[in-house]
Amino acid sequence: MLQTIKKYWFVCLVGVLLIGASIYFAYDQNKGKLPGKTVGGEDVVFSIGDEDITAGEFYDTLFNEMGVAGVYQFMEKAVVDPSIETTEEMKTQAKTYADSITAQYQSTYGDEYKDMLLTALNGVGYSKLSELTDYFIHIQKTQQMIKDYINNHADEYIPAYVEAKKPRIVSHILIKMDDPANPTEEETNRVNAVKDALASGRDFGEVAQELSEDSGSAVQNGSIGYMDADTQLVSPFLETALAMNEGDVSEWIQTTYGWHIIQCDVSDVESLKEYDEFYDALATYYPNLQPKVVWEKAQEMDLDFKGNETLQNKLLIYMGLNETSQPEDQPENTDNADNPDGNQDNAEGQPQDNQDEQGGNEE
Repeated sequence: MLQTIKKYWFVCLVGVLLIGASIYFAYDQNKGKLPGKTVGGEDVVFSIGDEDITAGEFYDTLFNEMGVAGVYQFMEKAVVDPSIETTEEMKTQAKTYADSITAQYQSTYGDEYKDMLLTALNGVGYSKLSELTDYFIHIQKTQQMIKDYINNHADEYIPAYVEAKKPRIVSHILIKMDDPANPTEEETNRVNAVKDALASGRDFGEVAQELSEDSGSAVQNGSIGYMDADTQLVSPFLETALAMNEGDVSEWIQTTYGWHIIQCDVSDVESLKEYDEFYDALATYYPNLQPKVVWEKAQEMDLDFKGNETLQNKLLIYMGLNETSQPEDQPENTDNADNPDGNQDNAEGQPQDNQDEQGGNEE
């Protein structure tokens, strides 16, 4: 048995998709009536009639009905939630995310929004609409655990990613053109207005806000935010930005959208650590990182399979951590898979790129 899971069943029980409405109803009706009750040295999770269901039996049901994916999901909650303190900021952010997603679902699905949202929550291991806030708190805790782990193992993870993907924060000013290869006199005048403003010593962000024709980034002082080699931008824009260092301002470059001038705002690693997107990108670059962090923490919490090597190997394969086997169903970014918002960046309140104006998707 997974001793850690049984030890922390009270942390994650409410977040698990229970097997069968009758089981959940029985638990819901009795959860306040069994404080501290044990049978044969095991915690009693709930009762059905005169039958006590222990943590071990509950775990067996979970594994038999939901398989290794259910075990991993259960284990992750049991490991992460008690390991990271819930802060007031997390609670506030989680409520903001939950309110926003609820409004989006209501706008999209109308009277069916509750059913649709509950289905999405079930897909990530939560059984009640009231647990949407808990879901977002769990995501923030998981991200904090990964961030702490990366910072404690910086030499192991950061240099390779930085060398391969060249992360940075950039801003730009766009002058739109119908035919960028042959700008009109009026379009050229708009380019010259930007040149003159920058040459006079005005702040790049101030000029972008006033003169850039990318409406999405202009309100952000021209910033398109965090980017790296995987960001979907047209080649001339992407290649120029990746070659720049902090403080550099490019020459004018031509794309299908017009003429751009780019400023590199941040490229120093220590400064990049101030951005959550940096850690999100690292977790994407190392797809086994999240399950590895969870697994190592679980071992610190005395995870014990009691000789069940088959289950242990299946779980390691699922997490992509078995050295002798290739994972068939690896939980890449498990908190984002089938999540209620469908996009974790949006859940965190990060602005989406306006691809048509900020370099665009490569065509």
